[in-house]
Amino acid sequence: MAWQLSGRSIELCNCRMLCPCWLGPEGQPDQGWCGGAFAFDIQRGSSDSVDLSGTKVALSFVWPGNFFGGNGTARCYIGDEAKTEQLRALEAIFTGKKGGLLAPLWGAIVSSWLPTEATKIEIGWGDSPSLSVGNVAHATLTPLKDQAGRPTRVEGAAAQAAFQLASMDLASSKGSRWSDPKLREWQGDSGTLHAFNWSA
Repeated sequence: MAWQLSGRSIELCNCRMLCPCWLGPEGQPDQGWCGGAFAFDIQRGSSDSVDLSGTKVALSFVWPGNFFGGNGTARCYIGDEAKTEQLRALEAIFTGKKGGLLAPLWGAIVSSWLPTEATKIEIGWGDSPSLSVGNVAHATLTPLKDQAGRPTRVEGAAAQAAFQLASMDLASSKGSRWSDPKLREWQGDSGTLHAFNWSA
């Protein structure tokens, strides 16, 4: 059952900066409901004997309110370069079926998983990080920085502990969109950038 993943990730949602759900269950999404997504660029990883290095995964969610309230619907997208055994391992990890931090988290806030899809996932880094997921999603992020060029960083937000993220850098994702035909379509401006290192 052992697995380990590390790399960089992007989060987007349909709110203005900063998504209030990060701050706890009292926060109210700007539109009264939450459409959100994560994308994971896995630099190093393995699940039992399966090497997962170099793979990519995206998750999309819709909640009727703040995500702490639960009752969410979600889908997992896996980069189409993944081999069959990698796809199976990534699906099990990212939907919480293989234990670790995601199992209790999704168990508390996601009530329905749509079928996993294999599709082209592209994640770019640098000064303007970007994300595209098949035909359903596209985003370009502009990291927020102070006058000296230092990133605008958040630590200690309530939801960061659930995702085991030590900190996150804020970014504008104005113009980002998610339009999976089985999920509520959304656009937004809120974005965050992180490094993750998970294991179970």
